[in-house]
Amino acid sequence: MIVAEGLEKSYTSGGRPLPVLRRIDLEVPPEAFVSIVGPSGSGKTTLLGLLAGLDEPTSGRVKLDGQDLFALTEDGRAEFRSRNVGFVFQTFHLLPTLTALENVLVPLELRGEYAGARERGEALLGRVGLGERMDHYPAQLSGGEQQRVALARAFANRPKILFADEPTGNLDRETGGAIVAMLEELNRDAHTTLVLVTHDPALAERAHRVISLSGGRIATDRPGTAVATGAGVAS
Repeated sequence: MIVAEGLEKSYTSGGRPLPVLRRIDLEVPPEAFVSIVGPSGSGKTTLLGLLAGLDEPTSGRVKLDGQDLFALTEDGRAEFRSRNVGFVFQTFHLLPTLTALENVLVPLELRGEYAGARERGEALLGRVGLGERMDHYPAQLSGGEQQRVALARAFANRPKILFADEPTGNLDRETGGAIVAMLEELNRDAHTTLVLVTHDPALAERAHRVISLSGGRIATDRPGTAVATGAGVAS
């Protein structure tokens, strides 16, 4: 489902190149749940952005579901993402003038999918425990509730792949654990490939696979406890 080959990313600092990612080769099969960990500055968020096609690499390529992302134009990548990719940001990026339900419906409206959209949005908000809050605006919701709206929105277009960048970073441990449990449940039900960046080792271990970055390189790539307990990747 995800293939990265020779992926590198550098920025210019003081007139010199500053490498952030160095020769990343990575394959993620369909329906996998992969966590990416590592110290601050190791390149986790940069890697996630490249895998999602939100940023362009200095060199290398990324294929999602067989499509070479960087063979597409910027508009082409946006169109591909709208149909295949969901993204949960560390900051929720909810539109303040829209209700929870309206925020969830945005990806479907951008795709021109109106038939059954409201019913799907209501069902998703119900799944994340916000069935009674769907008419509330972001300012009327707690941080945990806003994150659950963002999660429901990410699943609105039935993505084949979901990327989540520190989805529990602004939440307390109990709420964060509930969010990850919902990610796992939705991942299983929708057969969605899930790639999660986190600083929390306990949450990372709940994945099928844990990839650790150090200095812009993959330091280790090993099974998580989901595999050890028999909850491995579906075939």
